[in-house]
Amino acid sequence: MASRVFTIVLAFATGAGVGFVLTFTHRHYVVELGDVSVPFGLIGGLAVVAALLAGMRLAFAERAAPIAAAVGVILGSAVLTLPGNSGSLFMPEDPIGYVWAVGPTVLAIVIIAWPERSSRVRAT
Repeated sequence: MASRVFTIVLAFATGAGVGFVLTFTHRHYVVELGDVSVPFGLIGGLAVVAALLAGMRLAFAERAAPIAAAVGVILGSAVLTLPGNSGSLFMPEDPIGYVWAVGPTVLAIVIIAWPERSSRVRAT
């Protein structure tokens, strides 16, 4: 029981750290390719969130650790997006900000809800 609680707390802390750091960096590395702006920071940030949640989903037999990590990512980024006197400093209202606000939640729902692999081996 103590190891399960420790795992959940550590997963939450890891997710919160990832969400906190990636909220700072998701707006960086926007590259202009012709007429298109490619936000590599946003793409990389969503890839890191997906890798964290998928890795925890595959590493642990239950969904508690990935759920704790997902809650940590969402809360870690939500703390920095709270509005101040002149709006949010780290989350301007633009497409990149909207994708970062919704993207980790959508990834968490898809990865956590993905069905488990069957442990039975088919007889041939």
